[in-house]
Amino acid sequence: MGRGQRILRVLGVILLTVCGAMFVLGMTIWEDALRGPLFMIYWGWCLLLAVITIFLALWDMVLVRRAFRQQRRELFRQEFMTKELIDKIRTAIDRDEDK
Repeated sequence: MGRGQRILRVLGVILLTVCGAMFVLGMTIWEDALRGPLFMIYWGWCLLLAVITIFLALWDMVLVRRAFRQQRRELFRQEFMTKELIDKIRTAIDRDEDK
């Protein structure tokens, strides 16, 4: 896991924690204080933080899939693309071209 992905995950955890805390506080302690436009502003910010957190999670998922694909290709090259296999493939191609 790279430095950027670590930062992305820490930021996601922080935003998710803030969003959860806002939800709990908004539904319990600050319920009476959140009236009128303050209600819309508060819950709008909570929704915005939740949406940003979702996009960070999706971005992280894309990075994880990309890293998995790279590792799978590298592992395939290490295990199967030996000199003998490459020579066999070239020989088979040469035979097909001669026909």
